[in-house]
Amino acid sequence: MRKFFAKVFNLLVISFILAVALWYYAVGVQGPIITRSFKVQVTPINLANGVYITNEIGDVTVKAEGSSKVILGINASDFTALVNLAGKEEGEYLVPVEVRPPSSSIKIKSVSPAKVKVSLEKISTMKLPIIVKFTGKPDPNFVPANPILTPTEVTLTGPMSRLRNIKSVYVEVNLTGVSKPSTFVLPVMLSVKDDASVESVQVNPSSCVVKLPGKNPIITKTVPVVPDISGVPFEGFAVKSVTVDPSVVTLQGSFSDLNGVSSVSTVPIDINGITESKKYTVKFTLPDDVEASNRKTECTVSVSVVPLKKEVLEVPLTVNYDSVKYDVSVSVQTVSVILYGFPDELKSITGSTVSALVDVSNFTEGEYDVPVTVRGLPKGSVIATIVPRTVHLKITKKEATP
Repeated sequence: MRKFFAKVFNLLVISFILAVALWYYAVGVQGPIITRSFKVQVTPINLANGVYITNEIGDVTVKAEGSSKVILGINASDFTALVNLAGKEEGEYLVPVEVRPPSSSIKIKSVSPAKVKVSLEKISTMKLPIIVKFTGKPDPNFVPANPILTPTEVTLTGPMSRLRNIKSVYVEVNLTGVSKPSTFVLPVMLSVKDDASVESVQVNPSSCVVKLPGKNPIITKTVPVVPDISGVPFEGFAVKSVTVDPSVVTLQGSFSDLNGVSSVSTVPIDINGITESKKYTVKFTLPDDVEASNRKTECTVSVSVVPLKKEVLEVPLTVNYDSVKYDVSVSVQTVSVILYGFPDELKSITGSTVSALVDVSNFTEGEYDVPVTVRGLPKGSVIATIVPRTVHLKITKKEATP
């Protein structure tokens, strides 16, 4: 019996020594357990071909726990924050963020926000003719002729929301001191609407060869015809399209007279109060000392006017919130969306294709009046009203689970 108790005593002593050694290693060598926060850039993965991310995803705040010796020696760049976009096509998504620590000894305590908004758009292409713009004045004894471009157009590739911001593409020829026919290799530049973003738009080719002949005082220039339309159709009707025939006109005149001309307008066309499609035969308004090379001074402007259709949809209301931390109660479950648009564009709209959303994913506990956002509407439809435009909701903390 004494031997038995002696063995037990020895085991207890050995266990105590091992426990003290382990504690000393954890606290004395590795240091105490501490928590740090890191700002980690989010990286998208598995993005489908032909799809582009149009918004800035940004970063997330990661709270990580580990021994002081390990965690004080790492940086935010040592973590990996991923959003998996596999199977996602064009649209807006709230995607969970997966954070991977740099070491198995590091424990991820929290990620904020847990989900990030990702807007996806398909890549499109568009071709535009290259316009030549001139700056400076050439030698008085040299009169430039119509420039010859190679190529004459470029292909633009990028998200359609960015391509729509581009008014034209051009090269800029500086004529200062030019005294003879010359050749220039120039970058193709973009003219955009109101300094809008053209990020991720690729221009192919990115440069153009401009040959500038001389000795001919009269040049020609082909420019688009822009209809000058004023007024609006009768209430309940809208303009669906406007076409011009011919859509371009070739002008003839001196270099100085045509240098600043990029288009010609028609005389004003008043469509105020019309209820049906109409064609108008109108004259061009040409600059002084400039004429159309084919002597044609008129064009036909076709204005397509159609009645608008009214559509009323009952749309379920979706609330985006942090369901891990909070419960949400909302004043209504559906909203009424009243639309006006062209009949052929509204016929495919149903309550299942349109969504109504309030986003309180970054809100904390409290009561709020939040505006309703409607998504999924086709191009050409117009929201007349949303009932209600704002909803009242209450956010409460979830009770801790014992």
